[in-house]
Amino acid sequence: MGKWMVTWPVPRLSPSQDCHYLFIVFTAEACGPSRCCFQDLPYQDADSGSPPGSASGPRDLHCYRIIDGGYECSWEYEGPTAGVSHFLRCCLKPGRCCYFAAGSATKLQFSDQDGVSVLYAVTFWVESWATNRTEKSPKITLKLYSSVKYNPPPGDIKVSRSAGQLRMEWETPDGQGGAEVQFRHRTPGRPWKLGDCGHQDDAGFESCLCPLEKDMAQELQLRRRQDRSGALGGPWSSWSNPVCIPSETPPQPKVRFLVEPLGPNRRRRVTLQWQQPQLQLPEGCRGPKSGAEVTYHLHLHMLSCRCKAQATKTLRLSRMLSLSGAAYDLAVIARDRFGPGPNQSCHIPAHTRTEPGAVNISTGANGTTMRWPAQAPGLTYCIEWQPQGQDGIPATCALTEPKDRDPAGMATYHWSRASGAMGQEACYRITIFASAHPEKPISWSTILSSYHFEGNASVAGSPQHVSVKTLGLDSVSVNWMPSLLSTCPGVLKEYVVHYWDEDSDQVSELPVNSTETQAILGGLRAGATYSVKVRADTATLRGAWSQPQRFHMVQVFELPDLSVVFASLGSFLSILLLGVLVYLNPNRAFRHLCPPLPTPCASTAVKFLGSQEKQAWQWTSPADFLQEEKEEEESLNEALVVTMPWDKGEGADVDIPEPLKDKMELLQRVPEPALDTELPLEDRRQVQGYPEVVTLRPGEQDNLEGSPAQEAGLTLVLEDIVQSPRASGPQHVGLDA
Repeated sequence: MGKWMVTWPVPRLSPSQDCHYLFIVFTAEACGPSRCCFQDLPYQDADSGSPPGSASGPRDLHCYRIIDGGYECSWEYEGPTAGVSHFLRCCLKPGRCCYFAAGSATKLQFSDQDGVSVLYAVTFWVESWATNRTEKSPKITLKLYSSVKYNPPPGDIKVSRSAGQLRMEWETPDGQGGAEVQFRHRTPGRPWKLGDCGHQDDAGFESCLCPLEKDMAQELQLRRRQDRSGALGGPWSSWSNPVCIPSETPPQPKVRFLVEPLGPNRRRRVTLQWQQPQLQLPEGCRGPKSGAEVTYHLHLHMLSCRCKAQATKTLRLSRMLSLSGAAYDLAVIARDRFGPGPNQSCHIPAHTRTEPGAVNISTGANGTTMRWPAQAPGLTYCIEWQPQGQDGIPATCALTEPKDRDPAGMATYHWSRASGAMGQEACYRITIFASAHPEKPISWSTILSSYHFEGNASVAGSPQHVSVKTLGLDSVSVNWMPSLLSTCPGVLKEYVVHYWDEDSDQVSELPVNSTETQAILGGLRAGATYSVKVRADTATLRGAWSQPQRFHMVQVFELPDLSVVFASLGSFLSILLLGVLVYLNPNRAFRHLCPPLPTPCASTAVKFLGSQEKQAWQWTSPADFLQEEKEEEESLNEALVVTMPWDKGEGADVDIPEPLKDKMELLQRVPEPALDTELPLEDRRQVQGYPEVVTLRPGEQDNLEGSPAQEAGLTLVLEDIVQSPRASGPQHVGLDA
């Protein structure tokens, strides 16, 4: 191939954007590594193209002007890349084409001095060559100078949450206003999702609203391109650096607080048991300081000693704390890029155990002085006092400047009455804290805690409502209301009960524990008059006596044993009651003991036939009744029972008295009355105390024959005859049909 030369005008851009045309001469020998070569391609069959429907080859070609200077073309290649070489083809017009050899790269930069026109339309495509094939990308035609590739948003993107959405803001890059912005986001284990931020009108700032994941962290990226007012937009910028967003509700660790008692160093050890939850993050957010991480902090608030300089402090969540005996509020806070989130709080109450007598308080004309054992020199003390039972009211406190200890090794605090400190007569809880660094809430230690009764303890502690109750012949119980000093732990030492015999002036005293409000006085003299009074003492002060109470021991004479008297009286009343009952109801008692025999009225033997209803019965003389009665009594004494066999109509061969036998024969000779015959009502009334005669219906009488009831019937008749009354003279019994 011979030498040849090509010339054409190329615009040269100056900093003032003026266009100058240069005539550049290229020869075949002018091909270099960074210039567009107008020679033949270094491979054969350059126009073979890609197979139809092939999924491999170059694609997605973009050529554009770079804002920072120069020009660039980029593309993608699908398929195996081993042994593949890429060539960027440029055609200024048909028949005038050149190429850039890119090798295995998919991006190529060049300038306006490399033989490619930037003001006129140029056609670009990519040819990817392998050993036995050549693949081409689709062709694009554009003016390089007008096609500008914007920069992605800068790294300092501000992120905020608003109404369940994310708002991202950034400054518009210089000279790149009016851009179109897109975003993409993904969550752990999920693919990218594309979203549109729209056209940006603000020349100074650009923004984008994105969805906010409630329970998962997410990764976002942004890109920009030139918006061409109805025409096809410019090439997209590269994606921005990842913007990592934590979930809206970060996971919370489960924390347990274990508080130990106050130790010898006058501090309490607080142990925090917790396990940090594992966060699931997208691929681009797993590095340190990505923005999606969640940190946990401990917020400490010292409630006691409010007059100190600093009361709160936020610490990194640790496993161990050393705190004073003051009251604290602790909160574990989850913090992410948006600030603190939900927290778990815990209240640690103040240490309430006191040391009796640890504080020496004296009151004089100039005020009140408090003294306690001093600690190391240079410490700041915080003295706090609060009326007992008023925990809801903030305690009063005062700070003392660091000073040296006095010769006795004591620290002092003095206040006057005009200051109003402990102004009311009441029980106060006093706590003293010390710190070498009072500006740090975790540096305080509890020196001591005690109770003090402010006021005239001697008068205020006098027991009230003293009463005396007799327990026996020589003992009484003395009771009183608790002293006001008993509400102050460690202040009241004991009660003293003082009593004396007014007749003999014998005086006695009895000490009583401070928790008791009763004393038993024994060995008292019967008939004597006593007086008693009570006082309440502290460790350093005797209390005032209560008002004396007089009581008299009654003289009691010995009485007989009351149990014997009550036993005798009970026996007498029982016998008397039994005699009255027997006297008033002899017949009823006899009837229950000896029930009466059946009467003739209950037997059918007294019924007569109709022919004998008007027949009159006449007894011979009253003597017969007497004789018969005597004989009947003799027969009754023999306790004879007569049974007559009704079926044969014959009497039994027994020894029966003649009068009874005659009556029995008479009864047997009497004709059987009619079945429906019964005594008239008038005759039945004459027989007092006997039941009415029972009339047997036909068939019922036959059923009785030969039965035990029939055999017993005659026995009842004989008994009724024996028990029937005897008249002094003849009696006529009238029987009506």
